[in-house]
Amino acid sequence: MITIDATGRVVQFNAAAEGMFGYERDEAIGEPLADLVIPPALQAAHWSGLLRVVAGEESRIMNRRVEMTARRRDGTDFPVELAVTKTSDTPLLLTGFVRDLSEQHEAELRGESVARQLAAAEGLAVMGSWERDLNSDESRWSDELFRIYGLEPGEFAPSREAFLELVHPEDRPKVSTVLARATEGPHRFPEAGMISEYRIVRPDGQIREIRAHARVDEAGGARRWIGWEQDVTEQRQIERALGVHDGVSQALREWASFDESAESLLRRMGIALGLPVGSLWVADEMDEELLTCRAFWAADGFETGDFEDIMRNGYVRRGQRLAGTAWETARPVVREDIETDPDAERRRAAADLGLRSAVAVPAVDGGSSVAVLVFYSLDRYGSSAPLIRTLTGIASELGRFMGHKRAEMNAPRLTPRELEVLRLAAEGNPGPEIAAALVVSPATVKTHFENIYAKLGVSDRAGAVAHALRTGLIE
Repeated sequence: MITIDATGRVVQFNAAAEGMFGYERDEAIGEPLADLVIPPALQAAHWSGLLRVVAGEESRIMNRRVEMTARRRDGTDFPVELAVTKTSDTPLLLTGFVRDLSEQHEAELRGESVARQLAAAEGLAVMGSWERDLNSDESRWSDELFRIYGLEPGEFAPSREAFLELVHPEDRPKVSTVLARATEGPHRFPEAGMISEYRIVRPDGQIREIRAHARVDEAGGARRWIGWEQDVTEQRQIERALGVHDGVSQALREWASFDESAESLLRRMGIALGLPVGSLWVADEMDEELLTCRAFWAADGFETGDFEDIMRNGYVRRGQRLAGTAWETARPVVREDIETDPDAERRRAAADLGLRSAVAVPAVDGGSSVAVLVFYSLDRYGSSAPLIRTLTGIASELGRFMGHKRAEMNAPRLTPRELEVLRLAAEGNPGPEIAAALVVSPATVKTHFENIYAKLGVSDRAGAVAHALRTGLIE
């Protein structure tokens, strides 16, 4: 992973980049990226593309994976796959994910044997290879491929049916179509082979994301389907997490008030992370040791059942459960299995919706939490060190903004009786009629209005009604 600023200079250079390009991090930081890793013949295109991005124009390589040539410190060129994402608007920061394709290209160019493909795959941390004889329908997997699927090498005979059982149910139709095309011969595949992505479900229930490259080979009269698969789960998690930066930045730029904008923030973050339910927790105004849910969001079409009511009306003590733990530690927390939630009612409501995992991101200002955003997943959401680092950056970004909104976030909430008074006022009822409807004295109604004005920061009845209607306190 390499991050550059608007001048093209390196601001982040991780350990994998050190190993790939031969530079130490301290050597790379502050230097122009083009001078370090881009061959001279491609440097003009690099600078031209960067200038387009700085000017706000579209880039041909942004947010997509492309293959290109890079250069190591020793001057050797090698093929890479590059995915570039904008990770910050102010200041402008661009992050590139670079993967060395040398082994893959060498294998394809040499047309090496299955044995050598397996040997090369075993040398990669999360990559495995396979071969299927299209005449006998027999398949062979490398040891690493078994491990990717959460199995011991040789644990089962890798037939078509057994493989499909490991594919995520929602992705089986797509994968089945690819399997059917393979039996029709190489004319159904592009010359370089086919690349596809899908999810698998390991025996322990964990969801992993797979990128597969396959081609049909009929050389020498044989009919073989060969390819490799890579576990890209962590990479995709990081890409989604980096996309949150854009969503958060936009939500904060459009912020009007807490009541109006908190749900928009949850929506943008939830969509970017691929998580369908989110909630935002702040310290309760009456007891700072308790956290209360101030905002809730669910993806379009997602029925929340009792879960939303339980969340909105519940409390979490600091240091306990997911939100309380993230608040107390001021660090993101990923809980892969929420069935351990000690609150039986909330656990049941979550199970009814099929929710399995949760991610809590605190908004951290000055080392302490001012809010916690909790998102829920239908799949088992795995944690990784890069994901936690990215979410930690988001926590700081949220904290810097929300630290200035403490008073707004912790504003006292209206009581049910005060909300009823506002509803009657919004219908045009004067004070005496409101008192008669509630069977209280006009003096009590006056007191309710005075409390409402103080809590909402308005000076009269019209202002209170307008604020309540605008922010959704009443309909």
